[in-house]
Amino acid sequence: MIVGKRIKLRAIEYEDLPLIIKWRNDPDIYQYFYEYEPLSLVSQRKWFENFLQKKDEKLWIIESIADNEAIGTLGLARIDWRNRKAEWGRIFIYPEKYRRKGYGAEAISLLLQYSFDHINLNRLCCDAFANNERVISLYKEFGFKEEGLFRQYIFKNGQYRDVVYLALLKEEYLNHSKEVIKKYLGA
Repeated sequence: MIVGKRIKLRAIEYEDLPLIIKWRNDPDIYQYFYEYEPLSLVSQRKWFENFLQKKDEKLWIIESIADNEAIGTLGLARIDWRNRKAEWGRIFIYPEKYRRKGYGAEAISLLLQYSFDHINLNRLCCDAFANNERVISLYKEFGFKEEGLFRQYIFKNGQYRDVVYLALLKEEYLNHSKEVIKKYLGA
């Protein structure tokens, strides 16, 4: 478990799957993910069984410390242990009462500390739909640099959409991100 000021990141359990399906199928959340079909409990159980066997992926439930309520997810994927790099994402905050209150930024802060200070990664990358300016701005606040634009990369809701690719290096984390993290964790 990774503990912050107002949240903790804990392992996902089977009991969380119905909640994750509810969240990810909500149109407000679904619009930001690349899925093209609603999630089902059967598909999530299969995914979870595969996930448990993986050594290159980590996924957490974001939980409010104050009321022990699950409020979102966050994860690392394609962890390349030799080259010390990974993709991060699958982040969202739910329900609405927790959004735009700094919980996502606190979760990112905890993930960055874990990634660079605990498991010694050298590079984290992520992507987002190009029109998701709020999220891209938040990533850039932490020091992520825009490395590319994938034009018409994802077909979603009847149209091809552009995706922005961003990355953060350990040296950038050490020189910039740690100061931003202090703002969200008070550490």
